[in-house]
Amino acid sequence: MACLFHAGLSFAEPVRILMVETMPVPAVLEHERAFVEGLEHLGYGVGKDVAIDTIKGQGDSERIKTGLAEYLSRHKPDIVVSFATLASVAAHEALDGTDIPLVFCVVSDPVGAGLIKEVGKPTGTNVTGLVFSLMHRAKMDLAKSLLTQPFPGRPVRVGVVHSDYPAAVAEVNAMSAIADEDGRIRFESHKVKFRPIPEGLESMLAEASEGIAALSSEVDYWWIVPGPLGETAEFSRLLLDTTVPVGLCHTENCCKGGGLLFIGPENGKGGRQVASMVDRILTGTAPGNIPPVPPDSFDMGINLTTAIELNIVIPSQYLELAGEHVWR
Repeated sequence: MACLFHAGLSFAEPVRILMVETMPVPAVLEHERAFVEGLEHLGYGVGKDVAIDTIKGQGDSERIKTGLAEYLSRHKPDIVVSFATLASVAAHEALDGTDIPLVFCVVSDPVGAGLIKEVGKPTGTNVTGLVFSLMHRAKMDLAKSLLTQPFPGRPVRVGVVHSDYPAAVAEVNAMSAIADEDGRIRFESHKVKFRPIPEGLESMLAEASEGIAALSSEVDYWWIVPGPLGETAEFSRLLLDTTVPVGLCHTENCCKGGGLLFIGPENGKGGRQVASMVDRILTGTAPGNIPPVPPDSFDMGINLTTAIELNIVIPSQYLELAGEHVWR
């Protein structure tokens, strides 16, 4: 790779960055946009001395693998940035045995996906990235302090309808294990088959509707987990339209629409944080020396109207954390 100077960022040859996108869901698209903006803010001339190519997977693992194989047979990118789990796993496999760095993002469980061995520790490999989740215990503590208020003396029953997409399964398993430790929250889950979005969304929603109907009389709240299904407004609306309140949202719009609590990574800042990682690699830092970490910041939102309807008292420190993300 060519010499690079931060006073204007001049390259002897254009730097080639390959972005591999799992599917066009909001978290992925916002990370991509913020990533490119972040590069430009750092002084990279995108479209000039930096060429960015994109493989769009449409949620199809085989499509992603085929696209990577064809691309790598013609080009050697200076770095690959993957967005979400399917693209990251496929890129990790395709780059095995090469010296091409991989930076992943929008991946909730990179350890379970086999990308890294431990969060927060340098990998010593050509892989690093940004973990797309709040630490599970912190999320559980926040949710537990609110959801249990209307039900003193008994466990709270939480319904989770989710796809078998890896990020969703990993989240359900992790949160269920933590909940089982004190028994104050009990998860009831219903799993549907993941299908590529947008083509397969209608079929997933139909299966999800069956799960919602089956669990509605058995749970006190809905809990929406990360994953392509949880990203969609259509799925959030299915749950919001039931008589069971949504206790934990995965998107800000779900909370605005009536869900009690939203906790999630701030996509824009996450994309810019990935750009900073890429910049460090392009300017000489080995990816194996950059620890994969959670995002620097998270968004928290609270719907006060829903809290009042449920007789839930929101602590003042939660309102302070939510800041402008308090809705009525």
